[in-house]
Amino acid sequence: MTARSPPPPPAPPAPPSPQQLQQQKQKQQHRARTPQGGDDFQEFYKELDTVLDSILTAPDQVYHRDMYSAHGPPRPDVSDAVPPRPPLPQQEYLPPRPPPPEESEDEMEVHFPKPQADQPIMSAAYSLHVEAQKWSSKDNEIVAAAKKMALLMAKMSRLVRGEGGTKKELIDCAKAIAVASEEVTRLAREVANQCTDKRMRTNLLQVCERIPTISTQLKILSTVKATMLGAQGSDEDQEATEMLVGNAQNLMQSVKETVRAAEAASIKIRTDSGHTMRWVRKRPWYL
Repeated sequence: MTARSPPPPPAPPAPPSPQQLQQQKQKQQHRARTPQGGDDFQEFYKELDTVLDSILTAPDQVYHRDMYSAHGPPRPDVSDAVPPRPPLPQQEYLPPRPPPPEESEDEMEVHFPKPQADQPIMSAAYSLHVEAQKWSSKDNEIVAAAKKMALLMAKMSRLVRGEGGTKKELIDCAKAIAVASEEVTRLAREVANQCTDKRMRTNLLQVCERIPTISTQLKILSTVKATMLGAQGSDEDQEATEMLVGNAQNLMQSVKETVRAAEAASIKIRTDSGHTMRWVRKRPWYL
């Protein structure tokens, strides 16, 4: 009986193709970009998109031509018939007074998870968010604009890291941040012009005047970064990212300092000046 010859050894696996190597590299980069506690950030991103959509896509009020008068504000639309007056109540006692309405939360109230060390842009947005959350945005446009900028910068962090979005979304996000920056600067100048303390007024103007220049640079750097979203890892992309990170950190820091300086300057405004901005702290500083 003849012995069987051993089976031939298996053939070595074929080397991966260039396309497979590129896919593996992209998967590794995506894992490296995914922060720890990813579930928290996924929920935060969903909540962030919902809040920003409600802010940025709010429909503007449209008036028809026949609603305008030649000498005054738009006339109310009285085309619909006036409803009949309801009948008087038949009870002999007064109904109980309804409870007061509950104080509604800010529309920009989101659960902002603490960023990781490898999320510098998100960390800058988180720092401004924490500062702005100390104050109620009701009757305070500076705080409202600062909160909006923090959320927009958080969205930019996700776009820059390649965790979703398109080039157009990155450019549009930078433009929205620039518009909010102009709003913060305009409001800060109004506060400074009404402040009676020369030192506080000068400090506020010096801080807020940096914001327009930095926001303009942000738009330029974001456009450059957007052209490289499909080529992460190159030297040019790394350089563009570093410049964008530094710019975002400077902008968030300037806005944070502007909020603090505006709050301090508001104390030195005459009560009869017509200034209507209110600074209401959400929780005491010592808690």
